[in-house]
Amino acid sequence: MTLLAAPPPRHAEPHTPRRASENTLRAVLLIALVAIVLTICVQKIDSFDNLRRDPFWAVYSIVVTTFIFSRFVLAWLYRVPPPSAAMTYRPTVAIIVPAYNEPDIARTLLACLGAHYPADRLRVVVVDDKSTDDTLQRINEVAAAHPELVVIESERNRGKRHAMATGIAAAGDAEILVFIDSDSRVSAGAVKRLVRYFADPTVGAVAGHTDVANKDVNILTRMQSMQYYIAFRIYKSAEALFGAVMCCSGCFSGYRRKAVEPVLDAWLNQRFLGRPSTFGDDRSLTNFLLPHWRVLYAPDAQAYTNVPERLQQFLRQQLRWKKSWLREAPRAARAVFRKNPVAVLMFGLSLVLPLLAPQVVLRAFVVQPHFISQLPYWYFGGVAAMAIIYGLYYRMNKPDKRWYLGIFFTMFYTVVLVLQLPYAMATIRDSKWGTR
Repeated sequence: MTLLAAPPPRHAEPHTPRRASENTLRAVLLIALVAIVLTICVQKIDSFDNLRRDPFWAVYSIVVTTFIFSRFVLAWLYRVPPPSAAMTYRPTVAIIVPAYNEPDIARTLLACLGAHYPADRLRVVVVDDKSTDDTLQRINEVAAAHPELVVIESERNRGKRHAMATGIAAAGDAEILVFIDSDSRVSAGAVKRLVRYFADPTVGAVAGHTDVANKDVNILTRMQSMQYYIAFRIYKSAEALFGAVMCCSGCFSGYRRKAVEPVLDAWLNQRFLGRPSTFGDDRSLTNFLLPHWRVLYAPDAQAYTNVPERLQQFLRQQLRWKKSWLREAPRAARAVFRKNPVAVLMFGLSLVLPLLAPQVVLRAFVVQPHFISQLPYWYFGGVAAMAIIYGLYYRMNKPDKRWYLGIFFTMFYTVVLVLQLPYAMATIRDSKWGTR
């Protein structure tokens, strides 16, 4: 994992006009990135000057900036295992796809069945969680053409977590369990690349890299494309440096079977505030493994997923994610402290800063303008600068002409969506899925 896009392979044509244009663009973007970083440093020096006058604001500003830049540094330090280290490692693998009312299930299953992995060491299992549409019919159509596909129909709808457990039971003696969401698809070599990380016997789980498949649908999906890229390439890489990825995404992740089996019952029957935990299955399962196993990120194992295309659907998804984060983050922090006390500072900040964010937004846009007659130009400028840095990094690595939309999304998320957190706290016992 590097902060800049990897150089072209040696056998590639070196000086095509398009490549020269891309190199020029990267140089311009890098200069802009340096300029923005210097501007932020100047702003933080001003924060030191204001330390006595407004200590909370100054300290928060400095800590947030340091925290974000530290993620870039840690992500840069993370290195994927060399291919030669696990070229011959071919454990038995079961790909498990829980499905419920998924119109694109056939595409997902065909991608799984087309994985470049030895057929005698691969099993694909799909669990239909009592869909109410034609999902099962679509599954059976794929199975008719591919009899090796294992199809399980649940007697009643019990939720994704139980569907995952049913898939594990049908996985035979597979050593590695790979979970893929029913609206995701993997590239042909993704499973092989993901599995090689398990050549290290201390690794219990690995999160693959997921990009947005439907990013060209509208502005909302384009904005989410940058969110996904940064969340994986920067944040998961930084966490993986310590062997402590906080959430192996349900889109595409793998688990060592002997790591999952001892915690399976506790995970399946997890309760929170007296109610069954019905969402955040991927984050929860990751947390059960964190105290005893290394959890890594595979940036070279590529998957694609569909993201919400309507604002209401997106807001419900974000609310559900915040609830699962509130439930699981304290457990993850304890697990990280036990395995790597040095890393606890970074993970502690990742827990505390989001909790402070709603108060900071209200302070900047309500308290200061109305009670102190001070406009939040420094706060807004800092948010804009960090959003641009994320956007430039995204553009350096992804040839997306509308990369700038991600900048607006970062600002929207930082200023507006953080206000969902108090509501998530107030309604955390409401376990409705809320996306479909």
